[in-house]
Amino acid sequence: MLTQVGDRQVTKDIDILLEDMPDPNVSPLYRPFLAATRAVAAQHALPTNWINDVIGDALRNYGPIPQSTLWRSYGPLEVYIPDAEYILALKILAGRRRDRADIRALCQQLGVSTRADAQRIIDTYITDQQIMGLNHVDSTLARLFP
Repeated sequence: MLTQVGDRQVTKDIDILLEDMPDPNVSPLYRPFLAATRAVAAQHALPTNWINDVIGDALRNYGPIPQSTLWRSYGPLEVYIPDAEYILALKILAGRRRDRADIRALCQQLGVSTRADAQRIIDTYITDQQIMGLNHVDSTLARLFP
């Protein structure tokens, strides 16, 4: 939202999906990753959860994870940005009040003006109908598109 949409100046954390670590518990790369994030947090007085990788398991359960676009490379670290449609689907799925400004900005950027448009995007990325029900997607859509 900060770098691609530009609708706000700050964020509480950065949600990430570690592509090369489908199961961090068994990856030899995970400990050095955590150490690096903690070092950055300490150096810049950030909370230890400034990078949130907890979302990864959930994303894999929602449906197929779409191909992302390479944004920046930092040596062996490559940062990919998902499509704006995918971000919109996830924000609607979350249904949080604090995401409403982001949802409005994404809808404007994508030309989404109706509930049907939003539902089509959600259906593209969130294939688990039970997850949509548990997250009250219908209620969220009704609030967003009265």
